[in-house]
Amino acid sequence: MKYLFFPTNIGIRGYSKKRYISIFVDPNGKNRINTKAQKHNFLTNIPVLRGLIYFFFGIYAMFESYAETMKIQAENLSQEIHRMSNKTKRTLIYFFCFIVAITFSLLLLGYVPSKLSFAILGESKNFLLRNFIIAIIKVFILFITMLVLRFIPTMQELYKFNGAINVISENKANNEISFKHKALNFLNYFVFVFFLSTFVITLVGIRISFWANWLVNLAIFLGIVTLSYELLWLLGKNSKLEKACIITSFLVCMKPNTTHVEVAKMLNAQLSMKDNYYGEKMENGKIPLSTLLAEMQLKLTKAGKYDKSDVDWIIATVLGKNRAEAKLVRSFDEKTYREIMKATEQRAAGKPLSAIFGFVDFYGMRFTVNKKVLAPRMETEILVEQVIKASEGIKKCEILDIGTGSGAISISIAKNSPAKVTAVDISKQALEVAMQNAKDNGVKVDFIESDLFQGLKKSKKFDIIVSNPPYIPTEEIETLDEEVKKYDPKLALDGGKDGLDFYRRIIMDAGQHLKKDGLIFFEIGKGQFTSVKKILEKNGFIDIQGLKDYNKIYRVVKAKYGNVK
Repeated sequence: MKYLFFPTNIGIRGYSKKRYISIFVDPNGKNRINTKAQKHNFLTNIPVLRGLIYFFFGIYAMFESYAETMKIQAENLSQEIHRMSNKTKRTLIYFFCFIVAITFSLLLLGYVPSKLSFAILGESKNFLLRNFIIAIIKVFILFITMLVLRFIPTMQELYKFNGAINVISENKANNEISFKHKALNFLNYFVFVFFLSTFVITLVGIRISFWANWLVNLAIFLGIVTLSYELLWLLGKNSKLEKACIITSFLVCMKPNTTHVEVAKMLNAQLSMKDNYYGEKMENGKIPLSTLLAEMQLKLTKAGKYDKSDVDWIIATVLGKNRAEAKLVRSFDEKTYREIMKATEQRAAGKPLSAIFGFVDFYGMRFTVNKKVLAPRMETEILVEQVIKASEGIKKCEILDIGTGSGAISISIAKNSPAKVTAVDISKQALEVAMQNAKDNGVKVDFIESDLFQGLKKSKKFDIIVSNPPYIPTEEIETLDEEVKKYDPKLALDGGKDGLDFYRRIIMDAGQHLKKDGLIFFEIGKGQFTSVKKILEKNGFIDIQGLKDYNKIYRVVKAKYGNVK
């Protein structure tokens, strides 16, 4: 037994020979991770012994896991309950479970089967037949009880996390959910033992004395614990035979969703990482990709900052490769590993990637950024793409970029079209960054320090005007993520009371600087399309269109100047 996994209704706990790791999803949807170095020398693959260990250690682990989940869930309960000591909580939990188990056993597994057997057989003296009927009734009652539990939401979550454990045992690709019933899943094993021992002990029906009965039944039970493990182990060796375990497995396993699987895969990777990297020699002295990804995911998820694209970007940047090339790298030397983890820790602390590395990749180019300019976002590439496409049909096209910042928009357009591009910005520091980016990317752009159109000649006209102006309402700036408020310049965010100040100012004067049938393009914020469209219409623009981004949100507005003002 290399790893052992035990589910709860909010997560999974996993054990290796060196430690245990718990990953639970708290009431706020965030992953809570707890790990402790703890030697488990009893994990063994010795026949007979392994079944006993798996069963009794599993019961202990399940109780410990539930005690841990109760602690997490108690954080949302009243202060009085929250102040209760962990010891008191556990005692209450164990006592409640004990009372429920005793009551269930006496009523459903003692009194009811006995009465039903007399109703079926009457006064029959056939001892074996009577015990057989009672055993069948007990198993049937257990089966129906387990079936009813599947309709309780809390139990459904437990069974889905249990199903996620089956998924990781399939060793499929990270993005594939291959759910199958597995023979040696702990809950399946536990239910199988419970059903079989109930049937056999009832069928045998030893009647000697209290202690003799107890000892014989205990011996039978331990034998069934051992034999059940070996039987399920054999079934698990054959994919066709393993399907037979569905008789009990479907009672305690349900198909998981992505969240359940991500928790299970993260836990599996963490156990592997901790065993391999911390203590054991890595293959060829390098850290494998799976280990690196697991540790990155753990740190970022714990901080609530996990994003797969960020992980890919960090690895590719440290390696000095593009993302496609970086995905081919399967292992890392210790120096590279440390650099990647340093960047990961900074990202987990809330520092954006642009601030960590001092640059971003945008439209196939690299742009230096700092606190004086807004780091270009991926969705802004849609704006650039639309402007380039529109410029293709215009001879000797001239384009104006208003509020250029890092120069990402103007430089990307100039690099990918024959258009003559002019870019303005009110910030001298931002223009210095933009000019350096143009030089680094081998692009010619005419940069002018100007508050919108003020620094331009009144007679100067363009075929296209493009802008990604500040569009965050002033009152909402303080509600933005800390990393945005801390690292992005307020000048590039604040769009006034309703976020539309710069649209009004640009649109009001744009007609004076557009040629006949000139076009204007804006990037807009969520929910601003209708408002910007009205401003455009009011100022003589026609053929107004909105384009959606990757999240189906209107992100770009395109309009033609109607020359009617």
